[in-house]
Amino acid sequence: ITVTGFALGLGTAVVWVGVPVLAATLLAMRGLAAAGRAQLPAVLHTEIAAPKYKRAPVSASPLRRFLIAVTDGQSWLNLLGAVINFPIAVAGFVVALSWWAATVAAVAYPLYGWIIRRAVGEEGDGIEYATEWLGWGDSYLAVAGLTFLGGLVMALFLPLVLRGCALVQAFIGQALLASLSELEAEEPWRREDLEQRLGTLDDELARVREQLIAAEEAR
Repeated sequence: ITVTGFALGLGTAVVWVGVPVLAATLLAMRGLAAAGRAQLPAVLHTEIAAPKYKRAPVSASPLRRFLIAVTDGQSWLNLLGAVINFPIAVAGFVVALSWWAATVAAVAYPLYGWIIRRAVGEEGDGIEYATEWLGWGDSYLAVAGLTFLGGLVMALFLPLVLRGCALVQAFIGQALLASLSELEAEEPWRREDLEQRLGTLDDELARVREQLIAAEEAR
């Protein structure tokens, strides 16, 4: 949806046909972004504020309400997030699936490794080079034991690998799918802090002014 709608809309924007296509794509991305945003708290363990999308005036025409998404910054960030996240999600899926498969294959090697050994004959499957380097010999027991230990090590790191893949996507989602909403959420606090500092500064200036007046009167 993202790539097709953006490419079609951008390519036909010269004749104004692409503007409604871009608007429809951006509106569709709001739903996909909401789904992605709903997954972030489970990974980041923090609440993600929902964005406030730009709205047309109440008196605006239906066409203007439809096209308002083209002028909304968060809608474009949603689209950018989908474009960036897609290859990263594919890479994360490949890494996670490959690590899972390698872990299961290594742990279960003692159950099926003898079939490979019988099929290839004396040449083996290459693992015996590692066992010989370790001084364990080239017996099937040594090969199966080394492979099983390797599978246990991969199993120990499996949660970290999956967590890392999830965090990469979550950080991208937090940066793009909720960036403007978080800035808007922090704005009142910043304004309140600025007002408090200005109030403190006014009090300090008033105190200094009173001290100067008192010093003048003392003279």
